[in-house]
Amino acid sequence: MVISVLLACIETLSKGYVFRGQGQQALIIDVAAKILADNLASLLCAAAAAQHDLAAGSLKCNRSYAAALLQRAFPRLVLIIGDWVAHLRDVLVQLAANTQRFVRGRTRPRPANPIKPHPSLAYKR
Repeated sequence: MVISVLLACIETLSKGYVFRGQGQQALIIDVAAKILADNLASLLCAAAAAQHDLAAGSLKCNRSYAAALLQRAFPRLVLIIGDWVAHLRDVLVQLAANTQRFVRGRTRPRPANPIKPHPSLAYKR
């Protein structure tokens, strides 16, 4: 499932890269960078969950917040500016403080509403 979605995204992106004059190599680099950033955010979430015992409850790491936090913290961690170990600890504490609570059996399908709320805004002009 994930691979088919990724391939569909790559196909869509490749059309845009051709129109902008960038080659296939630029597309490959962008996709690899996005995969690497997602993997790093996942590792940070796993480390925060292990360090702060998030698995005991129904708490899970907020992956969207982890991606934004990684984007802000990454330059300082890569360039090893200042006390980077303390900065990494601060990042893990912030991730553990911003969690999502999941309750099993709480999901419901959306109500069936065939009429769009604002028909004039729902269609391209």
